[in-house]
Amino acid sequence: MQVRQDDIEERNLDLIFADHVFKEEIAPIIQLQQKRFLGDVKGMATNSAYGLAFHRGLGVPLYPSSSTPLSKYLDAETIADYSLSAYAKPSISLVANGAEPGELSKWVNEFFTDLPSQASSSTKPAQSKYHGGEERIAHGSGNAMVLGFPGSSSFTGSSYKPEVSVLAALLGGSSSIKWSTGFSLLSKASEKFQGASIVTKSDIYSDAGFLNITMTGTAKDIRGAAGEVVKTIESVASGVSKEEFQKAKALAKFKELDFAQNISAGIELTGAGLVHGDKAYQIDEVAKAIDGVTEDKVKQVRLTSLIPIYELCSKSKVANIPYRPQRLCSSRELPFPQSEICTCCLTRKRLD
Repeated sequence: MQVRQDDIEERNLDLIFADHVFKEEIAPIIQLQQKRFLGDVKGMATNSAYGLAFHRGLGVPLYPSSSTPLSKYLDAETIADYSLSAYAKPSISLVANGAEPGELSKWVNEFFTDLPSQASSSTKPAQSKYHGGEERIAHGSGNAMVLGFPGSSSFTGSSYKPEVSVLAALLGGSSSIKWSTGFSLLSKASEKFQGASIVTKSDIYSDAGFLNITMTGTAKDIRGAAGEVVKTIESVASGVSKEEFQKAKALAKFKELDFAQNISAGIELTGAGLVHGDKAYQIDEVAKAIDGVTEDKVKQVRLTSLIPIYELCSKSKVANIPYRPQRLCSSRELPFPQSEICTCCLTRKRLD
């Protein structure tokens, strides 16, 4: 009996990932995650902002919505085929903490010898490129607004900028202390808008970063707070007090050290660095880099990265459903001189 090569490959894929596992165990969980995601206005706004900012790479949705055509592209065979490319030696780094070398070598030789020496197809995405834009999405569960800018990669990446983390700490947002408005620039600027919550984050990745300011709360307060946020960012160019700057540096350094003291976090960053650039994560060098940040460097980030250049505006519409969204500002109304600011608004809709 002659067996076709296609049949052999199909059986091998079945051994890697069985079809019934996807249909009975994985697909239902994906559908539940989609429903949960649709109710999270903050998550949807952030997800959309990433898509606007990077399009591909970091812009690919981490949490697909219910409208994403998963059934058309995702099945057991596709997952198995991808695994043959993803789980190859060039895509894997082995990092251990406190392991005995001889014992480690034993298990490596037992479990990793049969890995393919090269991927069957390329799984590495192209370098993430920042684009920017604007999107407005009608939603019935709340209001959220995300302002995004180019940020810093991780320490092991090619575009690491410690001054971005200092800027994020300087801007800050909602206070973590109960009954206190906080001492960061944005918490002071938005004191009169108590119905808005503001969070500034510097998200780092292997090849790029995303500095984002997320506002949630009532539409009226978000609208007012957004203007104050932009004015505050603009004011950084004219300088801040020495005390505020030193506090921001200390906070940025503390957050980095606090994160890196988690062994699993350090291992993950080291592994990603070895896979993408043959560079290990060094927490002492990161701390020194933050110590070396000056106010001029923060201003330079502000001037080279945060001053917008052009504006793209694509406002979403709901066909055949009359609605009047509560008023949130668009990037045209924010007090930037020109706007390349990556913006995403989710507005609560009301039927007329």
